[in-house]
Amino acid sequence: MPSPYNYQFDEIAQSYVFTTDNGIEYKIAFILDYTFSAVSNIEIDDIYQLIIEKTTEIKEPLDRNVSATICAILSVFFENARNTILYICDDGDERAEVRFRKFNIWYTESELTDTVTKVDNVIVSENVAGSAKIYSSLLYHNENANKETILDIYHSIEQILSEKP
Repeated sequence: MPSPYNYQFDEIAQSYVFTTDNGIEYKIAFILDYTFSAVSNIEIDDIYQLIIEKTTEIKEPLDRNVSATICAILSVFFENARNTILYICDDGDERAEVRFRKFNIWYTESELTDTVTKVDNVIVSENVAGSAKIYSSLLYHNENANKETILDIYHSIEQILSEKP
């Protein structure tokens, strides 16, 4: 089993930071997300977007300790059962599907599956420029008291984004 890298919380950047054996730095941040409250008109706290950023430009060789480290950070995050993550894969470089699959593998191979449920959704959004695929995942603690409401809202977002303008 891979071992997590040592990581620390950067108070200034408000993110977790670690460096791999290959000298590649990663930043992991949890940013409050208000999408669920805006869509539902219900005040829902503790919904975050997960940001995983590789800050070093060199290409990272396969390093299973990276996923172990991210999962260790997620385990700490989910010590609060009310926390929920909305994970949207950025497609700025047309690699959203690759990120989506990689995150699925990380989750499946982690110990998170014992306490955290992950729901995936690929939304086809029709817009003026054509259609786009949005790769997203919702992760919530199995003991989250709001999980039914959160799931309902998550699925309603799909309906909103799937509607043609």
